[in-house]
Amino acid sequence: MTAHPSPTATPTVHDARKLWRVILAIIVPIPWLAKGVQYIVLEHDYSHNADQIRYDLAHHVYRYLQWFDLLFVVLVVPSILAMVMVSRRGAPRLSAAASVLMVGGFLMVLPLNIDSDQLTWVAARHGQNPAVIGRFIDAAGNDPRVGVGVLGFVVAIVIGSILIALALWKSHAIAGWAAAFIGVGGATHLFIGSLGHVIHGAGLVLLAIGCLAVSRRLLTMSNDEFDAPPTG
Repeated sequence: MTAHPSPTATPTVHDARKLWRVILAIIVPIPWLAKGVQYIVLEHDYSHNADQIRYDLAHHVYRYLQWFDLLFVVLVVPSILAMVMVSRRGAPRLSAAASVLMVGGFLMVLPLNIDSDQLTWVAARHGQNPAVIGRFIDAAGNDPRVGVGVLGFVVAIVIGSILIALALWKSHAIAGWAAAFIGVGGATHLFIGSLGHVIHGAGLVLLAIGCLAVSRRLLTMSNDEFDAPPTG
C-alpha cells in the first residue's frame, strides 16, 4: 500500500494594500493644510518677541497653535512618503531625491530648533516679564544650531516640494496643474516680508489642494500599481 503525502496547507496572506492606500489618501493633504492655517490665522509678525508674548497672553494663541503644529509634525513624513509611493515608479531618481531632502530636512528641525512658540506661551501664562523673556528667546534664536535647523526646514519645503512636484508630473501620477500647485506652494517660503506669514500659509494651502490629486490617485490606482503583493 503506497502512502500519499498529505498536502501542505497554504498560509493565508492578508493583503492590506487597499487599507494603506486609503489611510495615506486621507493623510496626504492634512499636514500642509494645518501648517498653512497656522501661518495665516495664528502667526503674527513682530519686531520683538516681547510683543509676541503680550499678544499670546491676551489671545491665548498657543492653546490652539500647538494642535496645528502637532498635526504637521506627526503627519508630514507619511504625507511625503505617500507622494513618493505614487511617483516612484515613473520618476525613481526625482522621488528618491525629494524623499531624502524633505524627510531629512523636516526631521533635522526637531533636535536643532528651539520651540520659541512654546517658550513664549509658557512665559505669557506664568506672568514672566515680556522684555526679559523676549531677549532670552532672541538669544536662543541666534544659536547657530537653530540656524541649521531652519535651513533644513527651508530646503525641505522649497527644494523638496519642487522635486516631488516634478516627480509627480514626470510620472503622470497627477495632473500638471496639481503638480504645479505642490511645487509653487512650497516655493512661497522664499518670500520674506511683512506679509510673509500670510504668503507662506497661502502657499501651503495651495500645496494641500495639489495633494488632493495625490489622494485621488491613491484611491483609484490598483493594489499592484501601489506596491508588490505581500509574501507572508
